[in-house]
Amino acid sequence: MPSLRAKGQELAEDIAALPLVDHHCHSFYSAPLTDDQVEDNLTESPDARAARTSTFDSNLGLTVLRWAGPLLGLEPPVGRRAYLDARRSLTPGELINRSLTGAGVSDLLIDTGFHAEDLIQLEELATLSSANVHEILRIEAHAERLLAEAGSAEAFIDAWPTFLANLDPRVVGLKSVAAYRCGLDLMGECPSRSEILFALGHELTHAPLRLTDPIVISYLVITAIEITHLPVQFHVGIGDPEVRLATGRPGHLQDLIEFANRLETPICLLHCYPYHREAALLAHDYPNVYLDLGLALNFVGPRATEILAETLELAPYAKVLYSSDAFGLPELNYLGAVQFRTALSKVLGDLVDQQYLVDRSALRLAELMTSATAKELYRLPI
Repeated sequence: MPSLRAKGQELAEDIAALPLVDHHCHSFYSAPLTDDQVEDNLTESPDARAARTSTFDSNLGLTVLRWAGPLLGLEPPVGRRAYLDARRSLTPGELINRSLTGAGVSDLLIDTGFHAEDLIQLEELATLSSANVHEILRIEAHAERLLAEAGSAEAFIDAWPTFLANLDPRVVGLKSVAAYRCGLDLMGECPSRSEILFALGHELTHAPLRLTDPIVISYLVITAIEITHLPVQFHVGIGDPEVRLATGRPGHLQDLIEFANRLETPICLLHCYPYHREAALLAHDYPNVYLDLGLALNFVGPRATEILAETLELAPYAKVLYSSDAFGLPELNYLGAVQFRTALSKVLGDLVDQQYLVDRSALRLAELMTSATAKELYRLPI
């Protein structure tokens, strides 16, 4: 009879072989990076002094060295200098291909609304990665562009619904960064036309144009839900200092969640840490709420298993998705896959060891979280 350890290893190997749908990430830098630029992308802080030493002196940095080091041909334990030297020896294209092949990603859902001018475009990314590439449209970024083109609040109100009704077929979902703009305490019904016009008129007085009024953000999201019925992703929790932590808790979205639930429109809570338990309760309570631990699992490094286990205390297994939220550095996509698979294997393996599950059932739950739920939610080809 195989030992518990041997059975756990078999389950881990089966989970490692499952394809992943990365339901929220970004593209990668098109040009080679300096060592300082690599380090800058291993923190959410815009100020290098926040790390005090090096960003490699963090759980994310240590996890990059431990798992992405071997991806570059290095034997662990890997040092900072050896890692940076090995990374510099590869072209951006080589690093992308190696990272995404190693990650075992079948589909990439790319948020194109952040620094897109510095990143590889979707068509080239599909070629370099051999993954199916889809677009996640960032609501605020496109609304700002359209408002600037429209030139007036009245013209924008006419143009925005038309834009939403004619999205590119590659767009499979939407994303809001309300957490960075006004917080997540959004309205549960559409504001009146006069309220929208007044708020938009005030926004147009600011240069550069950056939408931050909660009435405007509520209007944008609510109309997107009403017109497209596509899943709407919300950044929650962990992020740079522009995230409004006091109003960035997912519970603030409850009115909007209930509005979307009446229209059977999915709401996806991204990253969630340190509010992952609160997000899990929302996924438990509402049929239309899903969540991931995206960015969080990479940043917590060796603690990833504990964070996933805390999330699964209440979140239904069929409501948890995978994402890496990788931006700029392709090894972060690979690292996200390693962290998620490792944590998932340990959590499900413990349940098998304690006889809550048999291996076959554990693998079925893993398939839901790695790809099956995301494919259904975003209507991706099976």
